[in-house]
Amino acid sequence: FITAMRPGVANRIEAEVRDHASDAAVTFEQTRQLTFARNVFRETLRLYPPITFLPRVALKPVRFGRYQLRRGSMVMIAPWVVQRHKGLWRNPQAFDPDRFLPEREREITPGSYIPFGIGRRVCVGAAFATTEATLILARLLRRYRFIVERPERVRPVARLTTRPAEEIMVRIRRVDGVS
Repeated sequence: FITAMRPGVANRIEAEVRDHASDAAVTFEQTRQLTFARNVFRETLRLYPPITFLPRVALKPVRFGRYQLRRGSMVMIAPWVVQRHKGLWRNPQAFDPDRFLPEREREITPGSYIPFGIGRRVCVGAAFATTEATLILARLLRRYRFIVERPERVRPVARLTTRPAEEIMVRIRRVDGVS
């Protein structure tokens, strides 16, 4: 729904696809060149992480800020909070896919982007999911535009996963001149 609510983003992805993928269907190999489309996916996961909480167990006693944790203590990490924290991100509430450009990535605090987890327990499919999402996004936005009905009612809710609070209705319009 990000591209449906931000037509400029959809147009920019379509232009990137036109510039880097001349074939009728965007190929897996071409996804490496679709930097903006990939960064839209990454920024969407930053603002709307799929997992609400990452449970972890302290392996040894540790001080965490003003708290002393004992070995075996359960720690809940909330990606939604971490990835929107004003002490970790510049303009954290803004949708800014360009924050993931190579020249700006150094601004990202290590450990503050965790939609796939972090460390030894990071999702092994993170790279595949990112590539697959980039490919799907490029293929769809090359041919279609999505218009959200009643965008003022779109709001996320935290359950086991982040999801819409209510059904999102979308109209689909074919982009002219695309086969």
